[in-house]
Amino acid sequence: SPETGLDISMMEEVLKQTPIPHLLDSMAVRLKGEAADGETLTVKIVFSDLNESYILSIKNCVLHHAKAKKTDIIPDATIRITHDLFIKMSIGKAGIKDTILSDDLRIEGSKLDLIRFFLLFEKPKGIFNIVTP
Repeated sequence: SPETGLDISMMEEVLKQTPIPHLLDSMAVRLKGEAADGETLTVKIVFSDLNESYILSIKNCVLHHAKAKKTDIIPDATIRITHDLFIKMSIGKAGIKDTILSDDLRIEGSKLDLIRFFLLFEKPKGIFNIVTP
């Protein structure tokens, strides 16, 4: 079966249609195990345009995620971001300057912990193959 490469723009469009839990699953796969060794971090991501919030925690070199509840522990950092900017940030289309200077992003809590958290993930490959029938 032939394979087709997807470029960054196509990847972005696919990810925009992907349910948030699946996006977070893909982050879990990209966690750098050795770098995460000994790390215990909790980040809350609030998608300001979707009215959805998720708690992401790294424990024992594994990323866990769940919909946020009022009873959740206080995270090390909270990021309020639009879905679109999160996708761009995830695929490396939006750099640190783009995100920090954006009106679509607000950070609460420890900025250092937030940076430490995101540094534990590998960047996704710019092109990936899909097997077509």
